[in-house]
Amino acid sequence: MPPRIPEATTTNPSCSFYWARPKFEASRQITARFHLEKLRFLRTTRGAIRLARLGVFVLLAGALPALADGLSGLTPAEEYRGSIAKVRSVLAPHRTEIDMAGFVGALPKRCVSVPPEAKSCIWPLSKEEKGWWPLADALYTGDRLNLVCEFPANDGPRLEDSCSVHSQRSNRRYFRGQLHASSAGGHMRKSLTKAKRAELAKRTELTKRAQQNLARARTAFALSTLVGDAPVECRSGGQRVFCSWKTTADTYGHGTLAMSIGADMSKKVRMSCMLPADGSPRAPDSCTVQIGD
Repeated sequence: MPPRIPEATTTNPSCSFYWARPKFEASRQITARFHLEKLRFLRTTRGAIRLARLGVFVLLAGALPALADGLSGLTPAEEYRGSIAKVRSVLAPHRTEIDMAGFVGALPKRCVSVPPEAKSCIWPLSKEEKGWWPLADALYTGDRLNLVCEFPANDGPRLEDSCSVHSQRSNRRYFRGQLHASSAGGHMRKSLTKAKRAELAKRTELTKRAQQNLARARTAFALSTLVGDAPVECRSGGQRVFCSWKTTADTYGHGTLAMSIGADMSKKVRMSCMLPADGSPRAPDSCTVQIGD
C-alpha cells in the first residue's frame, strides 16, 4: 500500500482540490459583497426616486390650488363684461349679419326676432370655423365658443358692443370652486361643523351675487350676454315682449342661473323674461328662472 501524502504538505495545485477552495471562498465573498452593494445602490436610488416623486407631488399639491384660484379669480360678471371688450377690435369691422357670417365662415345657427326692431343671432364656433381662431386667441382659450350678436331687424349695421363671445361650458365651475374653497379643511372631525357653516354662508353669498348679476341685465342683449346664448324664442304681447333662454352644461351662464335659485348645477335651467316692447330696460323681478327644458 503506497504511503499517504499529508494534505498539509501538498505544494502542487494540480494534485489536490484544496488549493481551489480558498479561491472559491474569495470569489463567493466578492460576489456577495457585489450584490450587497448593488442592493444598497438600488435602495438608495429607489428612495431618491420616491423622494423626488413625493417632492413633485407636494409641489403640485401646493401649486394646483393656487392655479385654480387664479383661473377662477374673475367673477362671471367680470368675465362676460370682459368678453365684449376683448373681442371688440376683432369684430369691429363686421357690422352686419352677412359680414359676420363671412368672418365666421358659416351662417348663424339661430336668429330670433326681438321686437321692436332687433334680432339676436347665435354662432356656435369650433376649430372648423375660421372665425374661431382670432376669437379664441383674443380670449386665450381652446374651448368651443358661442358668438352672440344683436342686429337691427332691417339688416343695417349693428351698434358698437352688440356682440359677446363665451365658452360653451357652464360657469358653474366658478361657483363650485368658491364653495370648495370655503369648506377647505373641513375633513378633520373637529372642523367639520365649522366648514359646513362656512360653505352655507358662501352659498348664500353666491346666490345673492348671481341674483344681482341677473338684476343688472336689463335688456334682451344684456340677458343673452349673461346667458351666453341667444333666446330660443321671443313673442310679442301688447306692450310687452316675452323671451326665453335655455341653458345646459354647454351654456356659459348656466351656473349663474342655477345659483340664482339655489338649484342643483347638474340640472338644465330655463329663464323667461318680460321686456318692454319699446326696447327700454325691463322692470325688476320681471324674469323667472326654473329647472327644466
